[in-house]
Amino acid sequence: MGFAGCYLAPLGMTVYYAFVHSAFDQTYAGTENFRYVAQNTYFRLGLQNLLRLGGCMVGAALLVAFLLAPLLCRHKKMALPGMAILLLPLLIPSISAVSLWEQVFDTNSLLSPLSSQCALITLYLWKYAGVAAVLLYTGLNKIPQDVLDAAALDGAGKIRTYVSVRLPMAGGYVGGMVMFLVMFLLRSYKECYLLFGDYPSPKLYMIQHYMNHQYMKMNFQYVAASAVILMALALLTYGLCIVLMKRKRGAVV
Repeated sequence: MGFAGCYLAPLGMTVYYAFVHSAFDQTYAGTENFRYVAQNTYFRLGLQNLLRLGGCMVGAALLVAFLLAPLLCRHKKMALPGMAILLLPLLIPSISAVSLWEQVFDTNSLLSPLSSQCALITLYLWKYAGVAAVLLYTGLNKIPQDVLDAAALDGAGKIRTYVSVRLPMAGGYVGGMVMFLVMFLLRSYKECYLLFGDYPSPKLYMIQHYMNHQYMKMNFQYVAASAVILMALALLTYGLCIVLMKRKRGAVV
């Protein structure tokens, strides 16, 4: 009942408003709102930046996780304090981290777009790459030692064993990492807003900026249509991750 009241009901209302002319004229509009949003220059700019910056963020976070997880496996005595350190940034409020990042980077996105992009990417890595590494470490730690010993007997070195044996066997956890990172990528607007304000550089303009601006204009139908499109992209990404996880698991078996 709590899930239905706090999540499903607002979601249903969002989908409903995406198919009406406005909050004041609730007649059926078909796909008119979606066509308007898809043709809007600022929505396209936000989507382009989300895909571009999102690819950099998720790719860099995966690389960091792939490097840190085997270190935790190799040094078992340091694994527990290491995981605590890696999980700590997730518990620190974004506003506290943003105040530090503003001292390190030039966050005037109009004058220094490159520095601003680095600030957003490194803040994302600091908060979420460590959690991804802990998830991967959990998967790697569950691989039977017999499998690793057999790979060593076959002449596989540590790197070859890690790439060809351990990562494929932890494919489910890798897919979970990707889903986790994408989920928080779609929430990175909070840090972007705190760093650069309501009107950032065009290179840092997100879909959520467009949604916020339309909300201030009381164009709720366009906000709802944008939210439905964003939700569809997220579900598509999660579905692809699940399919890849199942295929990888079947290949390993």
